[in-house]
Amino acid sequence: MVNHKKLDQLLADENFQDDLRAALKDPQRMKVQFIQKYSIREEEFQYAQRILGTLSFQRAEIDHKQIDKSFNRVLEQIERPRILANKKTTVSLWFTRIAAVLTLPLLLTTFYFYQQTRILQFPAQPASGLVAQHTFHAPLGIKTQVVLPDGSLVWLNSGSSLTFPVVFQPNQREIQLQGEAYFEVVKNPAAPMLVSTEHMKIKVYGTKFNVNAFADDQIVRTTLVEGKVTLIPENNTKEYALSPGYTALYYSETKEIKASEVTNMTAYTGWKDGKLLLQDENFGDILKKLERWYNVEIQLSDPSLADYTLYATFVDESIEQVLSIISNSLPIQVEFPKRIRQADGSYAKRKIMIHRNWTKSIS
Repeated sequence: MVNHKKLDQLLADENFQDDLRAALKDPQRMKVQFIQKYSIREEEFQYAQRILGTLSFQRAEIDHKQIDKSFNRVLEQIERPRILANKKTTVSLWFTRIAAVLTLPLLLTTFYFYQQTRILQFPAQPASGLVAQHTFHAPLGIKTQVVLPDGSLVWLNSGSSLTFPVVFQPNQREIQLQGEAYFEVVKNPAAPMLVSTEHMKIKVYGTKFNVNAFADDQIVRTTLVEGKVTLIPENNTKEYALSPGYTALYYSETKEIKASEVTNMTAYTGWKDGKLLLQDENFGDILKKLERWYNVEIQLSDPSLADYTLYATFVDESIEQVLSIISNSLPIQVEFPKRIRQADGSYAKRKIMIHRNWTKSIS
């Protein structure tokens, strides 16, 4: 039996992928060595070979035909939902390409979608009242694009997930977001889209906008590029309109909404094009962003360092390069401990230690 969890972890490791490619080029000589090195069985080797063979990475603008093709392949692999209220089906899928613009070399090495199909009940549905829901998850370190049933496009930032029905209801298009996403929503006045986050809902009438709603931040930021959206805070029915070119912060603890005009829209939407922009942000918040962006764990030994603020723009830099550049501006010293290989052969998430550099001061 194939240990899918173990194989998925191994496939996310660059060294494993490189060794597997080498073994596939010369299976007679290197296959046995590879199997022994990673403590896997023959059937697991075949599984890894099939998965790796489906991967293809390109630095190119989004090919919408290819996106549709990839999306249809997913649907074909999903078993038709059985009408059982308590039945859950979990499918782990690897796409034939990344349907997004990925510019970071680190991100070009690994990619997978975790998709979950569930049966949920919607009162508006006829007959059985049951409809299948798809959940797409962009793992840490990965950004990708999803095509919704109505043709709307959604870019998911790393560590984010999006849940939506196979078919939207006639009078409403409701989806659930955890994390950050950029939307280009098809206009349909008869069926506005409702984006639900943990603390707020955003009603959409056909527009381009960005939502940042990571649960551990306790803040929901909505930035409107063009079109029309209204904000509906939790436990509230009142709608607050947001104008194009403005960003709004909803504070879940105080229930306040604060809006301001955007001077640099790329600071809020550039992430989908591989641009990491830091706009007068606290170093502590920046580290959270870097953890999601590069799929690493960063430990700050001196909490007072978190209060420093930075302006910076990064494109194509590795985590080492980013922290090296930041260390030129802040009194920090960065340590990169060696990754630990676990008992099952997979590697633990990479850890980075940041200490205060007492020999350096900033004016």
